[in-house]
Amino acid sequence: MSMNGFIESHTHASMVPYDGFKSMAAKGINKAVSCAIVISARHAESYFDHFRMISGFYRQVAATCGVELFSAVGIHPVGIPDDWTRVIDRLPEFLRDDTVVAIGEVGMNHASPLEKDVLRAQLEVAVNHNVPVIIHTPKENRPHIVDITLNIAVQAGIEPGLLVIDHANLDIIKQINDFGAIPGITVREQNMTPEVLVENLDLFKNGMLNSDYSNIMPNDPVGLIKAVEYMQSRQIDLNIIQEMAGGKAARVYRLPAGVD
Repeated sequence: MSMNGFIESHTHASMVPYDGFKSMAAKGINKAVSCAIVISARHAESYFDHFRMISGFYRQVAATCGVELFSAVGIHPVGIPDDWTRVIDRLPEFLRDDTVVAIGEVGMNHASPLEKDVLRAQLEVAVNHNVPVIIHTPKENRPHIVDITLNIAVQAGIEPGLLVIDHANLDIIKQINDFGAIPGITVREQNMTPEVLVENLDLFKNGMLNSDYSNIMPNDPVGLIKAVEYMQSRQIDLNIIQEMAGGKAARVYRLPAGVD
């Protein structure tokens, strides 16, 4: 992968403005993985429509800007519908789409019994279909909830190298590394800054960079490029930068070759 063949490993395409996709392509991001999120979902159909919208309409929009869009499917903890088991039952169908590369973004905010059940069910689907899982981590009680998440992952039998624990930071990185999971590194002020990343690179170099763009907080659709540029300015090994900014994502999500 050349230094301008970057992969945005976690974004939300339905929240990315057209200019955001244009900025991605201009900065050398030519592949992206869009995670599922339906805030306050009440019905399974909300997710079915969302999955189709990302893999159809938004994939076409991104392509017009020069970005090849892939997607992950799953139930985000901010929107667990009353009939959530119907979504679980249909996940294998959506996973048959070649452009769907993972289950995600899934996880817990409070580790409620419902959240645990929904996460466990999705991890079991991932194990049965040998696909990676993108795990959301909350703003509060993070080490405690990550511990519970990893225990559920062990029970489900998922391969650690197929588990991406996102929004990794200094508070949970040891848990992630000890488990053998992959740190998802969200580059923005309220998550990981390029300076903290470089200062602690040995802890995070097994991870993959992302911007986790959404329109519900201040962030940047090409935030990961800030980390790339800062790492370059600090003379970090280009092989490490390439791995974190695309190489690992290409392998974990089994993306087709040809990132340029």
